[in-house]
Amino acid sequence: MRVTLPKYVAEKLIGTTKKDLRVQFFRASGKGGQHRNKTDTACRITHIATGISAEATDSRSQADNKEKAWLKLFDRLVEHYRKQMIVEARRMNSGWSEKIRTYHEPRGIVKDHRTGVTNGYNDTLDGDLDPFIEAMFLN
Repeated sequence: MRVTLPKYVAEKLIGTTKKDLRVQFFRASGKGGQHRNKTDTACRITHIATGISAEATDSRSQADNKEKAWLKLFDRLVEHYRKQMIVEARRMNSGWSEKIRTYHEPRGIVKDHRTGVTNGYNDTLDGDLDPFIEAMFLN
């Protein structure tokens, strides 16, 4: 199954290297007899930048547990960055920090950044806002 990631999430995850991860192996607890008590098969992988970690203790194979832990960590990182992207998008679209219009006196124009409409500078100052209003309702 191929997963399509948003660009922001992909940029964050593609830059992840072995230096960004801490891999730990330890003994799993529970039933399993001598083999489980003598070998370090459980795996925990931690993404250092975010502090998000995932562990796997299911298999008797260290390689299998490492692969399962990596897949769990990947899913958690994707979810983390997706939520972060949503929060940033809400902050950017709040409307207060957004530039609405630019009044450029030397060129004699007024540009509305929300709709892309340009009107004459003096016309706009005289109260001719119809082009801006029409563009808002038509889009």
